[in-house]
Amino acid sequence: MQIQITNLLESYIEDIEDTELAVLLSGGVDSLSVAFAADRVGKRIKAYSFRLDLHDNYDNEKAKQTATEFGWPHRECVVDTTNLVEDFLILAKDYQCQKKTHFECVYPFLYVYPHIEERGVLTGWGADGYYGVSKKANIHYKHTKEKFDEFRNDYFKEKNTAGLIWHNRLADSYDKKHYTPYLDVRIKNFFYEKDWYELNRPMQKHHVRSGYSTELNRIYGAKLHANLQLESGVDKVFETLLENKKINHKNRTRVMDLCRDWKCYTNPIL
Repeated sequence: MQIQITNLLESYIEDIEDTELAVLLSGGVDSLSVAFAADRVGKRIKAYSFRLDLHDNYDNEKAKQTATEFGWPHRECVVDTTNLVEDFLILAKDYQCQKKTHFECVYPFLYVYPHIEERGVLTGWGADGYYGVSKKANIHYKHTKEKFDEFRNDYFKEKNTAGLIWHNRLADSYDKKHYTPYLDVRIKNFFYEKDWYELNRPMQKHHVRSGYSTELNRIYGAKLHANLQLESGVDKVFETLLENKKINHKNRTRVMDLCRDWKCYTNPIL
């Protein structure tokens, strides 16, 4: 009998001791899949999503739609962008963010974790690394399994994995347990047995989409891959830091360089 990704996700979540779980929900298939899996195995879940105070975003709207359709409690968390400078310093000092992706991916969750009531926090963290959906992977790594595995091995290095270390620091500071089914070794083995084409044909992430097609059809499907920070507009907000001399004390023209200036937070130049 062929192993299905749905069985692996549901087995992982069923083994979680907590009966009530927070789910960091977006409009992407990764977070939706772990929410559907938790629902299938009888966990009581509450969905959390965010938007900037400047505007709404697709992920937040999809999270609200999904929660309504499935009868899950939902909390919309609003990011106060007027506190960006103070929040940047918190990310640098308290959580030791080092790269642009660390800062931008953890930033909105500064406004989510204070509202989370459940001890366990369930996410689809790391799933993107199996598929090679980035522009870089599509151009340079998808054509042979050897190259594809090289890309995935780099993604899952401890200090990569979409800033997992830094997100976990935030979760720990609120005494939360961050559950990441997609990083389980059984699920990793499932994906590593397959090449790029097996995972993304006939449709992107088709194993998960097929496995949860019943649920996805109820919410009219899920979007294709998009970075959290780009979809929500966090990247645009961070660009405003280039004009702030308190943060951009070296007159950088790129946010990635500005963030690297704060890599080792000791005595900032203020």
